[in-house]
Amino acid sequence: MIGHIYRLMDTKRIEMVQREVKFGCDDVIIKPDYLSICAADQRYYFGKRSKEVLQKKLPMALIHEATATVLFDKSGKFSKNSKVVVVPLIETVSSEGVKANYNPKNIFVSSGYDGFMQEIMAVGNERIIPINNEYSVIYVFTEIVSVAINAAEAFERANKTFTESFGIWGDGNLGFVMSLVLRCLYPDSKIYVFGKNLRKLQHFSFADKTYIIDDVPKNIKIDHCFECVGGTKSSEAISQMIDMISPQGCISLLGVSENPIPINTRSVLDKGLIFIGNSRSSKEDFIKAVNLIDNNAMCRKYLKMLISQIICVKDENDMVNAFEQSILNDYKTVMKWEV
Repeated sequence: MIGHIYRLMDTKRIEMVQREVKFGCDDVIIKPDYLSICAADQRYYFGKRSKEVLQKKLPMALIHEATATVLFDKSGKFSKNSKVVVVPLIETVSSEGVKANYNPKNIFVSSGYDGFMQEIMAVGNERIIPINNEYSVIYVFTEIVSVAINAAEAFERANKTFTESFGIWGDGNLGFVMSLVLRCLYPDSKIYVFGKNLRKLQHFSFADKTYIIDDVPKNIKIDHCFECVGGTKSSEAISQMIDMISPQGCISLLGVSENPIPINTRSVLDKGLIFIGNSRSSKEDFIKAVNLIDNNAMCRKYLKMLISQIICVKDENDMVNAFEQSILNDYKTVMKWEV
């Protein structure tokens, strides 16, 4: 079977390549429906990674957030035309005690391996999560919801104190979803969001309070903090968290920084703080994310607000337009995949 794959060849240059789609007895043939552009995809597309990284990983098809339609499943587990979410993590090995998304031997698509910008794909059935509820574009956000669930569960395992209040730093996509997931999982806790863009913060109406980072009352104390800023600004966010967090609180790190950042270790030691690193998610997190979207009306309502723009994509020019627009939008740019 011959299919088309759309690879980023160099900065801002996407090209179509023909290749044979090979599939085994446990593979499901799918066609992507909706693809969501992530900040990581933007960094590759706009050449914001180091020259060494780009040379190592390109050419590569981008996108790791997708829903799809099943075209064929030899096993009969998935019926034709059923709607599914695709897990970007490919488990090549399993290790007891190490979660799959942290095992360096496993593969994550769109990070050195072709992502979901493909006409048709053969995917192992273990990477397919069925959507049994009413199908909606919001399921394309399952991956980012699963990342937040991974972080919330890591926090649960580490926490030894109260959960009366949470502070989330970051008013972008990740901050929005992390705040929303915490609101769903801890309905009785206070949710405080800290950001720099008043227009974006107005979307966080489910939070108890939002603050501009330069105008925060000095008497606020928060039990636990989640950093969703990334980049060079994450240092300022972490510094503010350390000042405001209660003793023995947890600081969960989710933002990606290309370069090392300084941290006030004296205050970390004085308060007995716990730092938790979080990255990506596993199939189990995807299942929990789909269940949360299925069963929580508030989650579904606010995930719709995450959509800044849906762009119909039929060729490479449309793909380029989608990426160029994505950098201008406050939140998610979604490609309706019609190639």
